Amino acid sequence: MKDYLWIYILGGIASASLIFFLVTLSRDVFLARKLKKKKFDLAVNFSLLVVSIASLGLIIYLFVLLKDQIKLIG
Repeated sequence: MKDYLWIYILGGIASASLIFFLVTLSRDVFLARKLKKKKFDLAVNFSLLVVSIASLGLIIYLFVLLKDQIKLIG
């Protein structure tokens, strides 16, 4: 179980940032249009999306590496 802890951590980071991105995106887009606010809030939201995609990419990459290591051992 300890060996797969990093997978759970990356999955938690990815899902939390993706949920936060989806929840706050519509509010920020509405406020940016209506109030003509700065686009900084949208940049923060899209950085959360990038973090989520990067974490999911790392999970997939590390699973592939782990599978290759298991093939070498077995």
